[in-house]
Amino acid sequence: MTHPGSGMKALTPPLTCTSTKMNLGLADTLRWLDDVVLPRAPELARLSFFACLPHPLLTVARARLGDCGVGVGAQNCWFEGGAVTGEVSADLLAELGCRHVMLGHAERRRLFGEDDDLIARKVAAAFDAGLVPLLCVGEDTRLGPEDAARHVVRQAAVLARLGTGRPSLVLYEPAWAIGGDHGASPGHAAHVLEALHTALGTARTRFLYGGSVTPGTYTALRRAAPWDGVAVGRAAQDPGMLHEVTAELLGSGSDPSASRSPSARS
Repeated sequence: MTHPGSGMKALTPPLTCTSTKMNLGLADTLRWLDDVVLPRAPELARLSFFACLPHPLLTVARARLGDCGVGVGAQNCWFEGGAVTGEVSADLLAELGCRHVMLGHAERRRLFGEDDDLIARKVAAAFDAGLVPLLCVGEDTRLGPEDAARHVVRQAAVLARLGTGRPSLVLYEPAWAIGGDHGASPGHAAHVLEALHTALGTARTRFLYGGSVTPGTYTALRRAAPWDGVAVGRAAQDPGMLHEVTAELLGSGSDPSASRSPSARS
């Protein structure tokens, strides 16, 4: 039987990120940066860690983090400038110092009816502004691995059309796993990753898993397939859990069974 990860290569070192959603206000965000992120900045920088924050917090977070190596990303953008009240353009995000922007999150698909066509426009705008899109994909309800893979590949098809070798990230985050106690099994996730690699096949796209990520999740996932990293949710706000996840990711490079690739990092 073919190993789920055969023929696929993970980039190294791993990558990690988080989104605070709207869970932290200004004071709590600054406290989190001071007490949790900055003390671990050297280790997090080695993992290219970035935090996707609400738009009003981007400037203050950038100032707080300075040149520590931890990045700030946005949670969304609009696909054009001009008279679009309440939205933020990709160009403005780049001007503010963002390098990444999260697009197509399951919550925006569900709450605001965002479809693949709108998300494709946003991805194109992110590329044009010089941002690295973090494209979120994932099935809404529990499906078998074959059905999940087909669903996710349809969502990720925008990168096959627009990517043209530019750095991008794909975050596989099953919607049913968000905020839950258990994520997708390593075998299920491996099947989805193999389908994404086959569909996109670009050396400048990195693939992350998200959804109920805790210490040990990445190790289990990498035994089944060469994931490039994980997106952490609640674990990023817990100093002990973040330390464990960070140490796990940094230590994964010693695994001789993990495939390597010299491809450019995003």
